[in-house]
Amino acid sequence: MGWANFFVIGASISLAHALDTSGAAPWLGRVLVGGLPGLSRTAIGTIVFLLLGATLVRALVPNISAFLALALPIAMSVGREAGLNPVVCALAVMMTGDAVVYYPAQSSSALVIYERGHVSAGEIFRFGLWMTLLGWVTVLLVALPWWSLVGQPLVQR
Repeated sequence: MGWANFFVIGASISLAHALDTSGAAPWLGRVLVGGLPGLSRTAIGTIVFLLLGATLVRALVPNISAFLALALPIAMSVGREAGLNPVVCALAVMMTGDAVVYYPAQSSSALVIYERGHVSAGEIFRFGLWMTLLGWVTVLLVALPWWSLVGQPLVQR
């Protein structure tokens, strides 16, 4: 692991800590849940909202560590505000963002095959869209029931 990666990961962890301790993540969670009245009506609706948000943030943030540092504290805060299990909300967002690459600069392996001419940027983007769809289906149809079975239900009782 190079020094650049070390500094990006360190900065990302610091950003996540700052979002949480400053109250920015809880505040944003309250704003999102309060500002979107339909958001907290159903647990699955809230998860779909989080998946959509994670997809958009992942498309804009090329580094996975930075994505996780931004998205996870906010997902947990939205979950808490909506009365859901914050761990499950964070896991759903993590799976959504970690499963995709939309352009070559988001992954060193994608960059290598792109530079060698084996795939085009358009092919990487199309594959990213398919992986997004597969990630959403996996979270909704496989992960949520599985997490419930192992003691992490979406709705806390």
